[in-house]
Amino acid sequence: ASLIETERLATALAAVRNRPCPGFEELRDAVVACLCHGDPILWRIIESKLLLGNEVGEIPDDVPAAPLLEDLQRQQKKARLKPQALDQDLSLDLRSDSGLFRSTLLHRLAALDVPWGRLTDAGKSRGTFRERWVLRWEPEFAVQLVEHLVYGTTIESAASALVSKRMGEAPSLGTLADLVFSAMTAQLPGAVETGTGKLADRAGQTSDCLELLGALPGLAEVIRYGKARQTDASQLTGIFLKIGIQGALAMHYASRNLDADAAQGFRKVMQGADGAIRLAEIGGDLDQAWTNALRQITEDAHAARLVVGAAARLLYEAEDITSDDAVLLLERMLSPGTPVADAAAFFEGFFEGSGQRLLYDAELRACVDRWLVSLEDDTFTQYLPVFRRVLSELDRTEKKRLLDSLFGRKASGTGRALVEGAETLWPDHEAMLLGLLTKGDPR
Repeated sequence: ASLIETERLATALAAVRNRPCPGFEELRDAVVACLCHGDPILWRIIESKLLLGNEVGEIPDDVPAAPLLEDLQRQQKKARLKPQALDQDLSLDLRSDSGLFRSTLLHRLAALDVPWGRLTDAGKSRGTFRERWVLRWEPEFAVQLVEHLVYGTTIESAASALVSKRMGEAPSLGTLADLVFSAMTAQLPGAVETGTGKLADRAGQTSDCLELLGALPGLAEVIRYGKARQTDASQLTGIFLKIGIQGALAMHYASRNLDADAAQGFRKVMQGADGAIRLAEIGGDLDQAWTNALRQITEDAHAARLVVGAAARLLYEAEDITSDDAVLLLERMLSPGTPVADAAAFFEGFFEGSGQRLLYDAELRACVDRWLVSLEDDTFTQYLPVFRRVLSELDRTEKKRLLDSLFGRKASGTGRALVEGAETLWPDHEAMLLGLLTKGDPR
């Protein structure tokens, strides 16, 4: 009955629209109205599969194929992955042999510029045993694969050779570390060995602090992710230690006399390196050298104030300085004798991304409050974007808690705040409200 009504509605729509017979638009509207109960979302679910389909053309078995394509077909059959023209979700558990094999195949193809699969949560899946992919095969992938035949006759050998070539052309240590990470996730031991040797050589030749520190996050990912990949990343630990200590020794001098843009870039690199060092958990001389470098920055009068604030926050979060030490440093950096631009830069570096500290540390909150109150109106307006950016990560509840803490208010349990001395404050407040209401009365 629904099909009959769909046909009748399509014919009626064609007549209303002055068309000789129903077309695609009439049939679609009739299907949505009669078969999808007027819900266009149901139509969108089946639209691609109905109109486009997911079938991909195949080359007959008796036609000679390129070695890389033959190897790909064998690996696809072994992995039980069928090429489809529509998006296909795939969740892999790297602890199983089948999941690890599928993941390795997809990573090797990505290294060959054949993105059959796309990681949907690459930033979250690193270091875990699960990956989520979206597969979609395009006809041009076969052509791209054949173009890389010069690097090898199998997927593994071609990917290893191409990654090794890119390692030789890497412009920086960070890029080289990312390539080593890609080689490890793709299970390419030859490329990993090549990249490890180049990392050691490059680290011994460079003295650029930003290049040294920028390589640490990629190396930390390799060291951590090697466990999920059932590979030995211990050979990179020594390189990580060497690069980390070199970068820590150079960081103190590199933080001096930076302009605003350079300070922003330096802070980002420094925070990434700090996270990598905490993640790698190598300890020993590296942790001590890194802590000493951060302390030297906070004590250097020529270091960029934004970088000084970020270094102080890293020390505070790692509990390398106490809350009292942080308050003393904050009072010194926000003192009236400090230029407002420098004080605002230190404030931004210390609190941006960690404004929640103001909720729990009364001394820090009081110090910041005194500084903000002391600012002139024009100066406060000038640096208002900085203050808003620092506190933008606080949600509505946290902002309310911050105001309650700042004004000494206590929650009553009914959603209202209890203010001390309300009986004396209310008459003036009532008079002000009545005055506003009276002035606003059009009569």
